[in-house]
Amino acid sequence: MESDLAAAGRFLPGPASQVVTPAGSGPFPGVVLGAEAYGINPFIRGIQRRLADRGYASTVPDYYRGQGPARTEAYDDFTEVREHVDRLDFTHGARDLAGAVDALRAHPAVDPRRVAVWGYCTGGTLAWLAACGRGDLAAAVLYYPSQPRFHELGPRTPVHPLDLLWQLTCPALFLYGDADPVVPPALLDELRARIERWGVDADVRLYAGAGHAFSSPWGPMRDETADRAAWADATTFLDRHLRPARSS
Repeated sequence: MESDLAAAGRFLPGPASQVVTPAGSGPFPGVVLGAEAYGINPFIRGIQRRLADRGYASTVPDYYRGQGPARTEAYDDFTEVREHVDRLDFTHGARDLAGAVDALRAHPAVDPRRVAVWGYCTGGTLAWLAACGRGDLAAAVLYYPSQPRFHELGPRTPVHPLDLLWQLTCPALFLYGDADPVVPPALLDELRARIERWGVDADVRLYAGAGHAFSSPWGPMRDETADRAAWADATTFLDRHLRPARSS
């Protein structure tokens, strides 16, 4: 079942404003999804359906604001996607996800006390940024955030996500492949060290032999074993912290 959040005025109307809810009556726990770098495509819509089957309402803001890649499923060709990520304003994107959290919490079918963020790749970075400094999120599920450190700081990337980690107040689960060339072992070690140093309620799960974007629906990066294991870990974590009345 889908409804429209455009009237909330928190973020752009269009595909971003669709809320998918489970069957039955709410209020339901809610999830704001950060799409991977390809943007809103059948993969992320499929995640919405899978979450609805588990009792979660969800929405996906369009952090590209209508200017995303034309080829939203080109998992074997990263050229166009890389160009879009290089131009992305991460400040605006994080605000869009934060606005989606506000709007979803205000939705009549959603329990505002049980809302989480869940992101993939670049959307994982934006979910991470959006969660920092908030006291109203129940959890954050972060699939291989691509930019723990930006290549350089500037108006579109004013602060490294790692430097904001101490502001992450909700329980968080980071899911990475241990062979991820985008986020190498040194960065993962730094992530773990900061979690421990700052007492952040977060766990980093590594999946043996998996690279970046291992949950891609197809293409050279997909790792079926890692994807299955990560989905089980992510949904168990989400269920533990949001405790929905599950339908299956």
